[in-house]
Amino acid sequence: MSKTHKVTLRPEGKVVQIEEGKNLLVALREADTYIKSSCGGHATCTDCIIKIVSGEDNLTPPPFEELKLLGNVFHITKERLACQTMILGDVTIDISKHDKASDEARLKNKTSNYSKKKQTKKPLIRKEQDIGKIRQDKFDEQAKFEAEQKEKSDTWKNHWEKEKGPINEAKKLAGGKRPKFFDTDKVDYEKDTYTRPLSAESQKLKDERLAKEKQLKNDRKSDKELVQKSKEIPESDKDFKKFRG
Repeated sequence: MSKTHKVTLRPEGKVVQIEEGKNLLVALREADTYIKSSCGGHATCTDCIIKIVSGEDNLTPPPFEELKLLGNVFHITKERLACQTMILGDVTIDISKHDKASDEARLKNKTSNYSKKKQTKKPLIRKEQDIGKIRQDKFDEQAKFEAEQKEKSDTWKNHWEKEKGPINEAKKLAGGKRPKFFDTDKVDYEKDTYTRPLSAESQKLKDERLAKEKQLKNDRKSDKELVQKSKEIPESDKDFKKFRG
């Protein structure tokens, strides 16, 4: 004989003996206790959620199918799926969310509203004269659209010659104001000069830069002269080579 454990149901206070290894959904239904379920115990809905009041250590751990639906938050919510929960000892659960009367009333109301909508909605039937009228309206709309497109294309051709006035005049950018110069406009790169006078500080920097460039140019020139002099043959060496030759 299989071992049984005591399950206390709240808020009724009913006590049920359940066999070990049997999930709560099947066991409670066998004990004539209503537990809502839409998937038949296959862990594809969350209708059979129950709340564990005490004895959580006497339950099997949640399988992957249950974690996929509820997440790993049992330590916060204390909620389990009845179809995936098996007991290993005495537990107390809360099934206050499973009320058979309210669920049946909700289902009845839902089906009645659907049937009322279905009855009030009449099928759409078009008569032959209505079809001809709709077709003619579409033809008229298409013809009107084509006429507007043709008129646009005719008026667009050489429209700048036909339309004369302040509209076709060249627009002035920035309200006709004189554009501001950029800093780069001060420099004439071709002549390497400035088109406008510089400030005292800028002029000082320019003079320093020109002085450095001039000094560098002179240094290079003197280095070049020294190299040229080193390459020149003295007159004594020329006479010696001439004598030996």
